Amino acid sequence: MPQPSQKQAILSLLDTKQYEVALQHALTWLEESPKNTDALYVSGLAYLFTGQFEKSIHHLKRAIKQNPNNAQYIANLGISYLRSDDIDAAITNLKQAIDMQPDYEMARYNIGSAYIKNQQAELAIDHFKSLTELQPENADYLCALADAIRETGQWLHSIKLYKKTLELDTNHCRAHTNMGPLMMHLGQFDYAVTHCLRAIELRPEQTLARKNLGDCYVQMELLDDAMEAYADAFDIDENNVELIVAIGNIWLETADFSEASSWFQKAHQLDDENALALCGLAHIQRELGNLQQALDILQPLLEKEPENIEVLHHLSDTLWDDGDAETALRYLKIILKLQPHRSALYAKIGHILSSAGDIDGALQHYNTALKQNPRCIPVLNGLATTQRGKLETRHVETIQNLLNSGTTNTKLKPGNHAALHNALAFYFDGNKQFKVAAEHMRQANDFQWQHKKIRGWQYHTQRHEDHISQLIQIFTPRYFKQIATYGSTDNTPVFIVGMPRSGTTLTEQILARHKNVLGIGERNFASQAFNQYTNINNQIKLEQLKNITGQEVKQLSQNYLDKLHALVRQSNETNITRVIDKMPDNYNMIGWILTLFPNAKIIHLQRDLADVALSCWMMQFGTIRWACHKEHISHRIQQYQRIMQHWREVLPDKFIETSYEQLVNNQKEESIRLIEYIGLEWDENCLKFYESERLIRTASMTQVRQPIHKKSIHRWKAYQPFIAGLFDV
Repeated sequence: MPQPSQKQAILSLLDTKQYEVALQHALTWLEESPKNTDALYVSGLAYLFTGQFEKSIHHLKRAIKQNPNNAQYIANLGISYLRSDDIDAAITNLKQAIDMQPDYEMARYNIGSAYIKNQQAELAIDHFKSLTELQPENADYLCALADAIRETGQWLHSIKLYKKTLELDTNHCRAHTNMGPLMMHLGQFDYAVTHCLRAIELRPEQTLARKNLGDCYVQMELLDDAMEAYADAFDIDENNVELIVAIGNIWLETADFSEASSWFQKAHQLDDENALALCGLAHIQRELGNLQQALDILQPLLEKEPENIEVLHHLSDTLWDDGDAETALRYLKIILKLQPHRSALYAKIGHILSSAGDIDGALQHYNTALKQNPRCIPVLNGLATTQRGKLETRHVETIQNLLNSGTTNTKLKPGNHAALHNALAFYFDGNKQFKVAAEHMRQANDFQWQHKKIRGWQYHTQRHEDHISQLIQIFTPRYFKQIATYGSTDNTPVFIVGMPRSGTTLTEQILARHKNVLGIGERNFASQAFNQYTNINNQIKLEQLKNITGQEVKQLSQNYLDKLHALVRQSNETNITRVIDKMPDNYNMIGWILTLFPNAKIIHLQRDLADVALSCWMMQFGTIRWACHKEHISHRIQQYQRIMQHWREVLPDKFIETSYEQLVNNQKEESIRLIEYIGLEWDENCLKFYESERLIRTASMTQVRQPIHKKSIHRWKAYQPFIAGLFDV
């Protein structure tokens, strides 16, 4: 058979996807004519199609050596490099082919793909645009342009191009596959699921569309459906690292940390540099309260991949849990630059800005998101909790319409129901329609518990009561006599403790306006040190405290001080001599705090317990598990009273007490008393606490950004007829 027809026959076999047969013919020809350029070329091409990239590169290089001016040979060498993930070599060869033949469409298409892989989407856009100008009806070129534009964060533009692609070819699988996650991120889950299902129908063998479908179901809180979609994908490709991580995340959602860890570890073994797997392991540490361990995993990842969206998200969430609102916000803003059309992201940023008192900034973010998606539930919730009774009627109607449709539409899941009812509770409370607000509070908490219960939430009143009993048994006068000389004499730490919603944030803001005081928000440093000492194999062993040594206390207190001093350095403030930690739950930790720092200043904030109960019932906390049930709130308050009475008896002169009501009614006198207690001279700036620009990690939000008022005193009385059982305590 003459050589030209032999070459053409092999190319025809490749065109009809008979790759193995083509390879056999090519190698037979090459064996007969080992120096034949065309034989070398078609052998390299056949190796490329059969996925043997190293052999493909070897044969194509030999062909190019004999024919160095053939753009087709060079372009296919570039594609072989691209398939083997040698992106730099791919770009070099594809550029050379384009320089030799500027209208070479295949080379332009593949260099665009290489640029996307190399995170140079802007360069990819240029090549794909030129292709769509040459062939405006080519659906593949249009879809590739949409892919590139999506990578720059221009999601709405990308969606328009995908839609145009589907107008040209309704069965374009990649367009359906990529539309799914985009519509999901915009909160349009019905459309997202439709595109994912269509992609699966077109190509049942592909993994990505099934994973995307599972991701959508996770967002819709259909965890069983999500796991089924992931399982179907896993049957196809059991070594897909991103899929394995997604399965781990499902187990994480249901609080099965052991199972989740096994999947993340499996992903890590397959790819030890996979950021998603490491983010999953960090998430487990965060859920367990080991925030520093989570940061130790995440921070090196950020150094390697400073624009990795998932790493930034996990870092932001961890830092927010740790009380570092400013850095958490900074990372969210980086994500926003990368993905400006991610609607729910605006809600998170808005919440932090509200906490900082930047109401205009918060509203701007909420309204920008609602222009993209007027039915974005996290944003509507944020807007309502910020504006309360001033929420625009059109937004109230949207919330009510979503709830009304949700009564017949099972796709509106408990988490969404909870957020919408919570929004209306704030709105009607702001308008003094207390009976209506009370009903929405009830439903918000019912749905919040349903939502969290799916994710493994539990609250055991007896377990908490037993824990308080253990604290009372351990921290006795004898114990404090034993450890009297152990702790650090440093007087930098100041603690504000009390029930959540009792005025700890207000108190911190007053003190933090002093030139010598730094407020660091709600930090877990005390509990971290406590768990570091008492936690063995995930079992709390409080009785170990009876045998604690002076050296151990010295080391733990120094670690604590190192964290405080680092925060002082980061603040760039000079003359700081007191650092305030306002973690409310530290009322449990008073004995432990005085173990580490016998000279620590501790301020116990009290408030009318009925107002505390109402505020906790109304505020949907992200991590507090006892605020969804009235009996849990009552029990928590009782145990709080019990441990505080113990501290009063055992440590009568080691802390002072004030109340929210005292601060409101006698602001200056009480503020002077607190400043004197922590050992500083009076500063008139403390009366202008509301002028602080610091970010606060708190549920109090805008309340501490305005002069003191009495609106929050005895609020519970307006609700007493409508919330049975909450105020009995």
